[in-house]
Amino acid sequence: MAAVPLSLLAAGGLLLVGCGRGPLNSPSQGVGCSVTVQIPASGSGLLGTVEARVGSTTRQLDLGTTTIPLSCGQQATLTAEPTHPATNPFVSWRVAGQTSATTSITVTADGLITASPQFFIPVTPTPTPTPKVRPSSTPTPASVTLDQWLTYDPAARTATLKLVAGYKGVNRGLSYDGYSNGQLAVSVPVGWKVDVDFSNAATINHSAVVVTPKGTSPVFPGAGNPDPTVGLAPGGSFTFSFVASAVGSYRIACLVPGHEGLGMWASFQVTAGGVPTIHL
Repeated sequence: MAAVPLSLLAAGGLLLVGCGRGPLNSPSQGVGCSVTVQIPASGSGLLGTVEARVGSTTRQLDLGTTTIPLSCGQQATLTAEPTHPATNPFVSWRVAGQTSATTSITVTADGLITASPQFFIPVTPTPTPTPKVRPSSTPTPASVTLDQWLTYDPAARTATLKLVAGYKGVNRGLSYDGYSNGQLAVSVPVGWKVDVDFSNAATINHSAVVVTPKGTSPVFPGAGNPDPTVGLAPGGSFTFSFVASAVGSYRIACLVPGHEGLGMWASFQVTAGGVPTIHL
């Protein structure tokens, strides 16, 4: 099925995306049919929000990156809303390499789709430097913030993951960042260093260790908090670092007995290239 040019569509029209592998959703195979919404940010805040309607379910998306799994041929309607309409009005949607100036679009997916609303950003004049100001000879590496949970520095090849056990009590506290059973999916390129800021907001002990789907020990040196079967006490925090040295599909799991089996694990993928990603 070939893509329909957006120039031929009416406002809020239908965008068709070519055939893919069908609906998949597992730590080892990833999401095979989905729409990933990327909302741009300016400074410390997002430029807008997106309402996503799939069937009779409506979600308000207020994260930098959100992935919505779809069944093969299922439709999703996306509506963009600027945070500051006066200064940063909506401009257009960019979906699968196409653009649409309508605030609401409907996509029918059989594959992976990336959709991003674009908002106007005023150009700030560059001030003229005074003779006393000397430019730094060493450029400062740019840090990229995907959302509140994941940032990365491409120059340093370092990703920083904020991992909160029991966030908002999801799954009776058996979750990371409010997600359980692999719904939180993080990927980093091979050879990158990963810093994990782990904290426990639950009422019982929890741990976080990068393991194989059936493993019980860290797959990379340093990839977990100490005493993972005992875990971190409620209110505690610990930072651990490791190098993702081998391409593959892994898990971030709580190894306190019984917790992983009750859904306390996230998907962790080491890719052959690209940049870090996070799917929620």
